[in-house]
Amino acid sequence: MRRFLISTFILAGGLLAWTAAQATAVDMNNVTLKTSKTTVTADGIDQATISVGVKTVNYLPAEGVTVKLTTSRGSLDEITPAEATTNGFGSAQFIMRSLKNGSTTVNVYINGQLVNKTLEVTFANGLDVGLAAGSLIKIPSDNDENTYADSAVYYYANNGRRYVFPNEKVYFTWYPSFDNVRILSIEDMSKIPIGGNITYHPGVKPVKFQTDDKVYAVYRNGELRWLKTEDTARGVYGSDWTSKVDDISEAFYVNYRFGTPVENPIDFMADTIAGKYSTIEKDKGI
Repeated sequence: MRRFLISTFILAGGLLAWTAAQATAVDMNNVTLKTSKTTVTADGIDQATISVGVKTVNYLPAEGVTVKLTTSRGSLDEITPAEATTNGFGSAQFIMRSLKNGSTTVNVYINGQLVNKTLEVTFANGLDVGLAAGSLIKIPSDNDENTYADSAVYYYANNGRRYVFPNEKVYFTWYPSFDNVRILSIEDMSKIPIGGNITYHPGVKPVKFQTDDKVYAVYRNGELRWLKTEDTARGVYGSDWTSKVDDISEAFYVNYRFGTPVENPIDFMADTIAGKYSTIEKDKGI
């Protein structure tokens, strides 16, 4: 009798598991993709709501399914959240914005699998100030040495945002002079959203914080890697490495993060890294 009950329990458990698996099996041909609007102002504020509906092979709402959206323009389009899970109605929603004019194709992935269904959204009437990606910009000088805002230089990135150089030391790891800096009116500059601070060009020079004796090599997107010994620092930056060290103000501590220490010069090929991340887009992954 006991053996019969155990066998019955196992069979019932297996049947329930099989039934649950059948219930959540997604019908990839029955995925819906809708947008609240097909034309959106490209100002980074106006938005389209993208709704994804997922059903099971039994035509029931598929709950707990992972949904992700991508677009044909990549980082030019902002999608939040990056990933969502369907609710009890088999639905997931996303918000899409952009700062760049143009049409984009939205693709949807269900549990990592691309669905054979897309939709088009057009961004128009955006913040177009006639700038090419990669432009260096600042506002006119007010000829007052005590003000800072008019001396700040920004990098206009391909995502339509401006990134600020916190000081000249950081700037000169990226550019040799200010010759190509373009002057924008305060009104035009205010139309471009701020993306964040620029960090040191990876591989160019060692850095340290003013109240920390450790010397670091700069890797991608502000990742600092401690040079554990003087021999390591010498091997990476040359015999005159001490003269190359820049102090970073603690005010910019939040712009950096810490990676794996460098124990051998071969672990950090400075020239190769500097060449690999030769632009701010490559450095920040935008």
